Amino acid sequence: MTDAYDDPFERYSYKSDLIERLRAVDGPMAFGRVTVRAAHSFGFCWGVDRAVAMVQDAIAEHPGRPLWLLDQIIHNPRVNADFKRQGVRFIRGPFADHACADEPGEGDVVVIPAFSATVEDTARLRSAGCTIVDTTCPWVIKPHKRTLKYVDDGFTTMIHGLVLHEETRASCSLIASRGGHYIVVADHEQADWVCAFLRGELDAETLVARLPEGALSADFDPTRDLVRVGTINQTTMLASETREIEAKVRDAMAVTYGEEAMNGHFRELNTICRATQDNQDSVALLVEQDQLDLLVVVGGYDSSNTRNLTRVGGGRFPSFHVDGPGAIGDVAIRHRCAETGEFVETMDWLPAGEIVVGFTAGASTPDTLLGETIVRVLEVAGAPLDVLAGR
Repeated sequence: MTDAYDDPFERYSYKSDLIERLRAVDGPMAFGRVTVRAAHSFGFCWGVDRAVAMVQDAIAEHPGRPLWLLDQIIHNPRVNADFKRQGVRFIRGPFADHACADEPGEGDVVVIPAFSATVEDTARLRSAGCTIVDTTCPWVIKPHKRTLKYVDDGFTTMIHGLVLHEETRASCSLIASRGGHYIVVADHEQADWVCAFLRGELDAETLVARLPEGALSADFDPTRDLVRVGTINQTTMLASETREIEAKVRDAMAVTYGEEAMNGHFRELNTICRATQDNQDSVALLVEQDQLDLLVVVGGYDSSNTRNLTRVGGGRFPSFHVDGPGAIGDVAIRHRCAETGEFVETMDWLPAGEIVVGFTAGASTPDTLLGETIVRVLEVAGAPLDVLAGR
């Protein structure tokens, strides 16, 4: 397999005939009363496909040796469950066997997920004598390199990301290991608190108290650590939101230090991965160009990039984030609200008559799962049974 990003790329796993047909057509496909429109770019990105293939290769290359995943390889339950059925064990996370006290030891193979790992985890595994298979996505390595530059230059790293996300935790660990400082903001509200402090409208104690646990490096002092700020983002965040937050922080810094001094106080780097950006742009284009009746976004409920794809629709029509065909009933659909994170059941979700349904999938969503979800929607809509052969 290649280590170079190639778009379009040959997928190594979880292929679907139906999805291959949609990609080949790159336009509408009619199934009875339902016209299906898929975003131009969707589903497994190169980095995810690479990580999944690396686990499959490790299983084949190390027969008989205990093989572990540090945590979920990607945020998709089906893929992780498939590996667990093949005998892969999970050290932590929802697929770990918490009743078992075993830990990886000398000679065991441990896979680091595509999100990367903390410095502490990697050191502990090496100390235990484990063979490490590192599937960290190259796009995740990009912000890591930038944070090291920030630390060397005396800048605090501001991360637009989720405190509990594995990628953000890995970035924070790396920064702390080099003696640097970080602050994590998840959204506009948290960024506004930082900006209010920078403008002198909020005191340091209040800012620290408002931010969630884990959002600040040890002994973080806003008065000291927000004088020089460099931004990065978790690679799966909403790109437009990252740009808006960066602009807010820059403007607030300019109020305090003056526009002419900004080079010494503020730096920015948009580290959204290419595939995440392509998927978001493709959904935005689908929204702008087509009169969709609804949008179905398929992916794991703990997948950040999938949740952000659902937000792109901007409330122009119903948008449903589902984890697969099991969420779709004859009269109700169970989905996760992109804004609140709550699970919602919507009745009579599929309109009558001729409809256009948009589909997309997160970067950690297998083509097979997207294909099954499309088929399920067609079944509920009463599509001709002959189209279902192309699952």
